[in-house]
Amino acid sequence: MKRSIVLITIAAALGLAACTSTPAPEPDDNATSTPQAAVVTEVVTHTVTNPPPPPPAKPVIDSFGYGSLKLGLTLQQALDTKLIGPNIYGSPGCTLHEILGTDRRIWISPDIGVSTISFNADMTADGAGIGASEAKVKAEYTNLAPSGPTYPARAEADGNPKARFVFRFSEGKAYESYLELKEQRCHN
Repeated sequence: MKRSIVLITIAAALGLAACTSTPAPEPDDNATSTPQAAVVTEVVTHTVTNPPPPPPAKPVIDSFGYGSLKLGLTLQQALDTKLIGPNIYGSPGCTLHEILGTDRRIWISPDIGVSTISFNADMTADGAGIGASEAKVKAEYTNLAPSGPTYPARAEADGNPKARFVFRFSEGKAYESYLELKEQRCHN
């Protein structure tokens, strides 16, 4: 916006200067001179009506994935989202990738595609993820239920019968939180 104001101010000043410039002197009958060339100044102004578009919305975790990074995408489809980096480690048959702009990771299976997405509280719309209090997670995931020893709490993903959220807590805070396909075999 400031740039537009500066450009308009400069254009207005040039236009004013062109309108108030000193006129060419009248020809003198006694002087010998060459003909004067006429100077034409054109000022073009543009009204800025379309501000630049806002930055893209920050992705958030939902029952199907993280923004355009959805559970079940193939490795190439996941790479095409531009939300993940290259493979950083592979477990048997699966690859592990960093989610760009976060400190979280995803697992991709050659059989079922994106199988697990790790997330922290900043990656959610409700603030319930790694770093959130156990009370906050329980308040947001009202269907949270006890699970096995590896991930002691899980919640069915609303609207996605193939997925669930799993959590681990320590000292009243979530220290692991995942959205995963129920059939995933990339990690315990």
